Amino acid sequence: MGSGDRQYLTGLKVGGERILILVDVSASMMDDSVVNVIRLRNMPESRRTSAAKWRRTVATVDWLTSQLPAKAKFQAYAFNTQPRALVAGSEGKWLDAGDANALSETLRELRRTVPGEGTSLENAFKAALALSPKPDNIILVTDGLRPRAIAAGGPQDHRRRGTSQAVREGDRQAAAGVPVNVILLPMEGDPLAPGAFWTLARRTNGALLSPARDWP
Repeated sequence: MGSGDRQYLTGLKVGGERILILVDVSASMMDDSVVNVIRLRNMPESRRTSAAKWRRTVATVDWLTSQLPAKAKFQAYAFNTQPRALVAGSEGKWLDAGDANALSETLRELRRTVPGEGTSLENAFKAALALSPKPDNIILVTDGLRPRAIAAGGPQDHRRRGTSQAVREGDRQAAAGVPVNVILLPMEGDPLAPGAFWTLARRTNGALLSPARDWP
């Protein structure tokens, strides 16, 4: 263990009384390459859920849930353009981290989820701040900066918008006093993402981890 409740190897704060895990389930979570994402998007659902990057995402959430303090509360939302609770019917509620059934259902539903559509960080964080009481730790698992809609300005404009959105969300969470820890599984051709998510984590007193392909 590191100092306090941060993990020595990762720097992530997995502790807290109310821990929210936000998992990006957009189409880009299937692969690091845009070309391969487009190919996978047109394949059967079984092929999409078995994509290597998606399996890494599920394994990451599995690792996170195993690190939750047994006496804590937790919630896990999947999000693309809209967020949803992975445990059906638990929207806006906190679950017991010591409840094995709730943890198992979280992972079962994530494994059944087929990655698709775009990404809206704004809607994900709106759902986070709608929880009452608010979380005291957010762990975000994502891969880049693509906003929800395709704008007229082209890919470079999309990334700029995504960067601004990530920074704005950092300011909002900092104002709310909620640390954001980011696990980034980056996409090729998205060089602005690490800096933007580092800024989000830094402004909220969280940490940024961009893990190796064989982690966890």
